Amino acid sequence: MHRRAAVIGQQNVVSTQCRFTILGPPGLRCGDAELDLGAPQQQAVLMLLLSRSGSFVRIGELIDGLWGDRAPATGEAVIRTYISRIRRVFSEHGLGSAIRSQSGGYMLDPSLFALDADEFTRLVETARQERAAGDVPGEAAERERSRLERLKLIATQELLQLRLEMGEHAEVVAEVPLLIQLNRLEEPLYEIQLLALYRSGRRAEALEVYRMVYDLLGKELGASPGPRLRAIHEKILRADTDAEDEFVPAPRPRVVAPVAEEPPGEPAGAALDRNVGSQFVGRDAERAAFAAILERKRSDGLEVFFLCGHAGIGKSTLLRRYAEDAAAAGRTVWHLHDLTTGELRERLEQLAAGIAGTPARPVVLVDSFERHGELEPWLRADYLRTLPGGSIVVLASRSGITDPAWSGAIVARQLEALSPAESAALVRARGVDPGFAGSIVDFAAGNPLVLSLAAEVGRSMSATGQPSRREAVRFVVDTVLDHLIGEVPSPQHRWALHVCAHARYTTEDLLRVAVPDADAAELFDWLRRQPYVETPGHGLDINGVLRETLEAHLRWRDPAGYERMHRRIRGHVMNTLLRESTDPRTSAAVLRTISHLRRGGGVTNRYVSATGEPDVRPARATPADHDELVALARETYGEFTASSVRFWLSRQPSAFYVLRCADSDRLRAFMSWLTVREPGPEVPDTDPVIADVWTDAARRNLPPGAHVAVARHLICPAFETKPNPITDVFLARMMRGWVHEPGLAVSYLVIAHRQLWAPLMDYFDHYELHCSGSNYPYAIFGHDWVADPPSQCQDRHLEDELWAPRRPDLFRREGS
Repeated sequence: MHRRAAVIGQQNVVSTQCRFTILGPPGLRCGDAELDLGAPQQQAVLMLLLSRSGSFVRIGELIDGLWGDRAPATGEAVIRTYISRIRRVFSEHGLGSAIRSQSGGYMLDPSLFALDADEFTRLVETARQERAAGDVPGEAAERERSRLERLKLIATQELLQLRLEMGEHAEVVAEVPLLIQLNRLEEPLYEIQLLALYRSGRRAEALEVYRMVYDLLGKELGASPGPRLRAIHEKILRADTDAEDEFVPAPRPRVVAPVAEEPPGEPAGAALDRNVGSQFVGRDAERAAFAAILERKRSDGLEVFFLCGHAGIGKSTLLRRYAEDAAAAGRTVWHLHDLTTGELRERLEQLAAGIAGTPARPVVLVDSFERHGELEPWLRADYLRTLPGGSIVVLASRSGITDPAWSGAIVARQLEALSPAESAALVRARGVDPGFAGSIVDFAAGNPLVLSLAAEVGRSMSATGQPSRREAVRFVVDTVLDHLIGEVPSPQHRWALHVCAHARYTTEDLLRVAVPDADAAELFDWLRRQPYVETPGHGLDINGVLRETLEAHLRWRDPAGYERMHRRIRGHVMNTLLRESTDPRTSAAVLRTISHLRRGGGVTNRYVSATGEPDVRPARATPADHDELVALARETYGEFTASSVRFWLSRQPSAFYVLRCADSDRLRAFMSWLTVREPGPEVPDTDPVIADVWTDAARRNLPPGAHVAVARHLICPAFETKPNPITDVFLARMMRGWVHEPGLAVSYLVIAHRQLWAPLMDYFDHYELHCSGSNYPYAIFGHDWVADPPSQCQDRHLEDELWAPRRPDLFRREGS
């Protein structure tokens, strides 16, 4: 009893002399001595124990509080090391019993210390009680009350700032609106609110708050937000990681060290990925490939794994997963990112020097390697030779490795978009409203960054009703462009991007027409160097979410410019490319470009194949082909059609367009494009279809010398009822005749399967002939090009092409 009393008495004496300060930089003073609390992470462990106010904290909670989902495999050992160091410091000042342990956890005894936050809380409560008891009257007392209220508000703001630093973002979000309601013009409160919302993953709401403050200050004070609030807003717009440090007294040092000692810093732009959640989906094949490398027992060499993919595709997230997988396998991991080229080389050299002569088999992960291209020769020829056998080096880059010197020395993998199923799983993991899920998955086209961003904005819309759908779409579009494209050299380069997104294939000729005041060759070369631009055989192409984002951005930012660009591209396609497209492959490519330009409205895209090449060669029919053409017509549509083919082969053999396999020379398909001026008397009996066509044409006012064209036979037995690369060729041939054939007055299309093709003919403003008494198995569609020329037909659908609602349509609820 006497010994216990003595100990208690000693503790009471110590507690009056030792004081923690957490309202500002953390510190512990015992008497006149300022204790060294160690490295920032060691201080973080101490603060976590202190925040639990005498409760046991499990080691797992300490690991989560320190590293979150990026905890290293050696996390528990690191925590125990920090606890041991803290105890050693405490023991030197008579506080050896301050940290108590039990199975699986630790507790800091709060009775041994004074805490400035507790003192502040007591003072605030005392002030409330005294005020409730009655205010002191008089002008002097009123001035003192105002001064103290102001001090209280400042102290409250500093406390909220401290809690932001401690990670209590959600709690601050919940508390700060009441303070704002009482202090509507206090800008520092809005600064805190913006940061709290942003760090809680509620970026859209943060931007909406800024817009509200902007309006409020303008109405109340006739002023704009101050520079500090504007700076925070701009950083949130860019998803800048510096927005995390607005209230930190000094910039935090960038730490690049083994995962076993310190967690890696985050790559630039990763704040958004962290804020929207850490759920990881997909990438099974990439993780399996890395796991296979980890499991190899090689000791005589090293593995170089090259991970390539465009911006936002998830390289940085996958590297963090690789770091976790490697640490779990017992490997020492160096995750290098967010460094200058000089810093990266210095870190790599430090790593090599630190493990020289040791049995270590490190895993080195280098992010954003495209920024450090000048290091590539040194890395390949010199540095990799200095690493011990069994080392693994993973390089992640937007651009691929092109130097042939790497051949055979690396394992390369292109990181592709997530599948629709993986995309849906990621959106579900983000907790988004199921009503928005479909539109988000469609819009994002498998891009993980865009999926995460749109899901978070959609979640905010569901929870708060803010921002509006239009503002939300614009916010997502602007942010996607900032992340995936960034700065461009000039306005002409920006227009080149919009052209590449709007057209199906982009060539120098198209850029010369669409961006007339620029160097088309330089723009083309610049485009093809961009990692998000693909190079199919017919020109350059931008696919996926970036195409739709560029389209949406220009449509609302510059609608007049958008229409002007569309007209220029359409004019080049219809007046130059279509006229010159005599080769089947070129014809199919042009038709896909036409369909792409009309994807906003109409039905054209339903009648054009999306992929595949017509692997055929074209030819005019020769006498040696005639029997084969008749036989194919009989096999496909019967004797009535075969007789018609035989009849017109004898009169207009040059009207038959034959497609044969490029390899086997087998007949695949053919069509006829007949020219009719005055059919002979034998036509009604031999081919009543043409007789009915001429009856309709004769009722029209045909100009002297004009003629009628009839697409009479479209024979494609392998694809009777659906679009395919060969019907693409036929359709392109007909459109070329409609737009460019001299002297064409009226054209007709004779086709089976009326129900399939009628919507396309209606869209092209073709009327259907209804011939009484006819019993042939065809539908006939016609168009009077004198009364309704091609230019009028094209402009008639311009409104739909440009402004009809697009699919994918972001934030459109299912069923609406």
